[in-house]
Amino acid sequence: MFNKILLKKALAGYKKDFVQKQWPEEKYKWEAVKCFQMNWDVNADDFAQMIRKALSQTGNLLASANNFPARMITKFAELAPEEVRSMFIELFDESRDTYERVANFKQKSGFLLERYGNGAAQHYQHENAICTYMWLRYPDKYYIYKLGEIRVIADELESDYHFKRGAFAENIRNFIAFYDEICGVSI
Repeated sequence: MFNKILLKKALAGYKKDFVQKQWPEEKYKWEAVKCFQMNWDVNADDFAQMIRKALSQTGNLLASANNFPARMITKFAELAPEEVRSMFIELFDESRDTYERVANFKQKSGFLLERYGNGAAQHYQHENAICTYMWLRYPDKYYIYKLGEIRVIADELESDYHFKRGAFAENIRNFIAFYDEICGVSI
């Protein structure tokens, strides 16, 4: 639950500034979705090249200072294409629990890091990146996960949902339920 009156006020301000402010700053995300959708082919012969192309417009969605999930998953796909293909097949399997899919992808990334990491300390396949892959594939169903932003939104809307650092399963499940509830509000 959350305060729907506060949501309506926030949406009114967002809509007011949408053309001048919001769209120019956010349109790249929808260009990234389009690029991913046009290039994603789980059966591609050259799986690594397909991933590289599908993720080519994600920019800061999958890269930031000292955080390179797109580059690392592409490298893993070069070294172990069938394992990475299998990871994405499982991640996009809608018949399974969302958190379990995220956790399995993260765990298998750890195995790939051990085998192919050449001493790298990180695989960068954390909840934000993994949820972003899901959002790129199913943008009408999933959302970009950023714990800090979720906490701010939950506080601003006086939400009953709670988000705690390190509570991955609860956070993922609550974040999806919370955003689904927001999307379900008739405005």
